[in-house]
Amino acid sequence: MAQLKQQKNNKIFYPLALVAVGLGAGAYACSGTDATDTNSSGNSGGGKVTTSGNGGSAAGGSAGQGGEGGVGFSNPDACTNNAGKQVCVGDESFQCDADGKIASQEDCGDQGKICVPGGVGCIVCQAGQFHCFGNDVQQCNVGPPAAWETIATCNANALEHCNPTNGTCEVLENIGGTEPTGTYYQFAHFSSSDTVFKGGYDVDSFGDKIYVNRNSQHIDVYQVTLLDSDGDGELEPNQHPDNPNKTGPIEERVLTLVNTYDVSQGPDSQSEIYVQADRLFMAHNPAGTNKDITQYLFSDGSVSVTMAPVSGNFGPSLLGFDDVAKVWYGAKEGGRRVYSYHEPTQQWVPEFAYPDLAGGHMDGLEIVTDPNTGEAYVYVSDMTSDFIGQYKRDESGLWEQVNLFAYNNSTADLVEGMGFGALNHFWVTSGSAVYELGGGELAKFVEPIVPK
Repeated sequence: MAQLKQQKNNKIFYPLALVAVGLGAGAYACSGTDATDTNSSGNSGGGKVTTSGNGGSAAGGSAGQGGEGGVGFSNPDACTNNAGKQVCVGDESFQCDADGKIASQEDCGDQGKICVPGGVGCIVCQAGQFHCFGNDVQQCNVGPPAAWETIATCNANALEHCNPTNGTCEVLENIGGTEPTGTYYQFAHFSSSDTVFKGGYDVDSFGDKIYVNRNSQHIDVYQVTLLDSDGDGELEPNQHPDNPNKTGPIEERVLTLVNTYDVSQGPDSQSEIYVQADRLFMAHNPAGTNKDITQYLFSDGSVSVTMAPVSGNFGPSLLGFDDVAKVWYGAKEGGRRVYSYHEPTQQWVPEFAYPDLAGGHMDGLEIVTDPNTGEAYVYVSDMTSDFIGQYKRDESGLWEQVNLFAYNNSTADLVEGMGFGALNHFWVTSGSAVYELGGGELAKFVEPIVPK
């Protein structure tokens, strides 16, 4: 159900075990890192350090020793009028020689550090900064060496989370409103009563395939084929009578059952699947606890635990994966709250809550990367799919609602599972049907923009 896929044939690639290695909840300060080492000079440390060629000019060129040029730099003018100084351009530190040329360059950002001018260079943090490390609140200890120091631990069981802007533990509050800011549409609806769909709840998509958890014992795999049913010679997945961006008749979809995997899962409608080319991940699988994430390999049918939190009461029944930050996200039907998994401390971390979208309870979670900007967004839905909320983390580390998309739910179907992938659309299961949502303003964030 919960899936982030950059849209290039919906293919994603992860390490073999695919465990979350990102920083998770609020892992933000100016540096956005959990590193604890420091450099007081812009000319030392473990980052990319570039020095000019012997006898060459630091401004660029390709001549070798004694020649004109030397090694090229990302900003050849950084040292102009800065002779003998260490300066910063963005996250890059430049040491300038007595002639106003670049003696060396260091990329602080590659080390997860920040650049401070005036002879400081790449450092972990500055006085007065706060930082979140999982459920821990950390403050900058300037040292030397500079390092993050834990000053408090937030109680995740009490829905506390770390605020990286003021260094406090705060109880989750709803973020965003309930007034729609954009639209999307329904394009297909396959019922178990009159199509090949066998019914089911948890759902995900990879490539042109739809994977559905049927009765907690089977994963059915369907292929979706788009037809040029209007005969204009084009495949138009977003064409819809009500879509001003692509007005016209909905083009026909064909659903074909292509495979079934026999694998025990958690309770349908209260568990989750996340699919890759060679495996799927599950929440609430019998092989683990209700807090774990397990994987099933298509090649040999083996099941193993890949992520096991060591503490806390939260266990996800909704999953998403951010493949930009490499972080798992989770949620439960019982509350409109989103968590992230912090791999270094092996804990689920409360991130944000969203308001009642008139659907009884939460039942959809996806993380989708905008293929045009590379920015990851968290998408949430209540049990009714009339609304999809869009969220992102801002530069300070706090969450904000970007949009609330709405559509005319003419079939009155519930949301029991939500996934993303085929045709760059969301796929939703209600138990007795699987249906397709997308297009409209929502399409701008999940589909590549094709130049006209």
